[in-house]
Amino acid sequence: MRSWRTYTVLCLIVLLFCVPRARAETSGLPAIDARAYILMNADTGAILAAKNAYLPYAIASITKLMTLYLLFKDIDKGHLALNQHFVPCQTALRTGGSTMFLHPGLSFSVAQMILGMTVPSGNDAAVEAAHLVAGSVPAFVADMNRTARQIGMLSTTYYNPDGLPHPNNMASPYDIAVLTRAIMTQFPQFMPFFGHAKFTYAGITSPNPNLLVGRVPFITGMKSGYTDAAGHCLVATGTQGGVNLIAVILGVPSFHKENRGFWKASWQSLKLLDWGFARTLWLPATPHLERISVP
Repeated sequence: MRSWRTYTVLCLIVLLFCVPRARAETSGLPAIDARAYILMNADTGAILAAKNAYLPYAIASITKLMTLYLLFKDIDKGHLALNQHFVPCQTALRTGGSTMFLHPGLSFSVAQMILGMTVPSGNDAAVEAAHLVAGSVPAFVADMNRTARQIGMLSTTYYNPDGLPHPNNMASPYDIAVLTRAIMTQFPQFMPFFGHAKFTYAGITSPNPNLLVGRVPFITGMKSGYTDAAGHCLVATGTQGGVNLIAVILGVPSFHKENRGFWKASWQSLKLLDWGFARTLWLPATPHLERISVP
């Protein structure tokens, strides 16, 4: 009897230390090639999938979602109107990087300025919005950071309204999802601005780097971003069967081929959203089947 027990204990020790340990994974979750991501149900705030979701990263032009949020608030309060026209300020005209092609003396409407941010991700449009809402960029950035804290974005710091590179302009995927959800729930009347595949101003037509817009029927937006530090980033929103999902993808690695990188970021977002809708709408909750052992 004693020898049998000794043999059994030895077998258990071999199994414990010599055989690779099994780990539990969620069945069907696709591999997402990104530094960090999160998938959130916009209706409930529930997190469906996440990787490094609570760590801050460089976010490039995803910054403009806060600029748009504050602009929407100003319009909603009656301080600005979509059909109001302005001529660009000198600070906006001097802003580099991506552009909506503001020209000296050429007027634009507030609606065009919004499209200038949501489609070609115009840095000039973001700086112009900052001046119209707060009077100056520093005052607007202070409001960006104050608002971030108020709505629960605790891992976010803003240093400009456009997302041009700054070492401390950062946010976590979770914070970005919180902001996106705030836009979707508080200002649904402005969501159509995020659904344009292209935008024309000053005779120049610019495409939307979010390649899902206009191609995938359930996609409703929302914002792209790219710098060398941030990689390719995308916030993609979609609606199916009355369910609204938010996918935030940060740091898709394709730093030297910008167009290829946006294709890849769009593909990663689509995979995440497809999985989320399948899990939410069509597949019954069966935890005992979803958890599988893999080597």
